[in-house]
Amino acid sequence: MKKSTHLSGATVLKNIAKGAIILFCVPILSVWAAGSVVCAIIAPIGGVLGIVGIQGIGLNAFPDYDLPNILSLPIGLCLSLLLFISFYYTRRLLRGCLHFIKN
Repeated sequence: MKKSTHLSGATVLKNIAKGAIILFCVPILSVWAAGSVVCAIIAPIGGVLGIVGIQGIGLNAFPDYDLPNILSLPIGLCLSLLLFISFYYTRRLLRGCLHFIKN
């Protein structure tokens, strides 16, 4: 007897979806998560250095308008919080994609 190698349409579509996630979603989400956490760590450091008055670090709203140095730390902390939130949800989405690929 011959074994049937016919795959159902749902199985084929699921395999195509897994391949697309492996090729596109996993690398993009991985880089986004890694970049978010690195920048979230760097942002408060930049805020502290901005308050101290390091010449190369400053806040510019527009090319001709500099924000006061005292706002460097609060803006750095807010940016850091947003980046950590981005990291958290990106990591959750990445885990969901990996769970879909595994099953």
